[in-house]
Amino acid sequence: MKRLTLITLLIIACLVMTGCSSMHVTVKYDDEVQFSQYQTFRFVKPRHKDSQSVRDPFFTREAMQEIRPLLEEKGFQEAASMEEADLLIHFYAYVRNQADYVPTTYRRGRWGRVHRASPAHVVHYKTGTLVIDVVDADKKEMVWQGVGKGVLDRFDPSTDLVKAVAEVLKDFPPS
Repeated sequence: MKRLTLITLLIIACLVMTGCSSMHVTVKYDDEVQFSQYQTFRFVKPRHKDSQSVRDPFFTREAMQEIRPLLEEKGFQEAASMEEADLLIHFYAYVRNQADYVPTTYRRGRWGRVHRASPAHVVHYKTGTLVIDVVDADKKEMVWQGVGKGVLDRFDPSTDLVKAVAEVLKDFPPS
């Protein structure tokens, strides 16, 4: 029975680890906008909405270094100034500490005896949200938004958020 419990825990751990690597991405955009009219972009200083937003300057720089080549591959060029840009790129991220309570599990043994199979415990993890807003510079209206949410590495969540940039921008611009 101990071996069965150990195998079950290993399977659960593998499922959790494979689940950590994926981000759930949601994209919204204005159907009436012709994205082929845009050719240049410019980054806007990241906004920090509350105390849970990522304020790490290294994350900001790494995210910009990840976004820039992805947009350039899609035919956009970075403008020298805000006035020359067709699109303004806003991005920000949140990291939250989460905890899940896993209750005690029991098993029935010989002759109907009940034994504790595993004690109750708390699982701590971090979840993150990356938001990329694309704004029409002339109209000052949002034309596209990508949001990625998922479980992050507990010890280095910024790395997972930077990796999420590619997943969020995968379908930009919409066809």
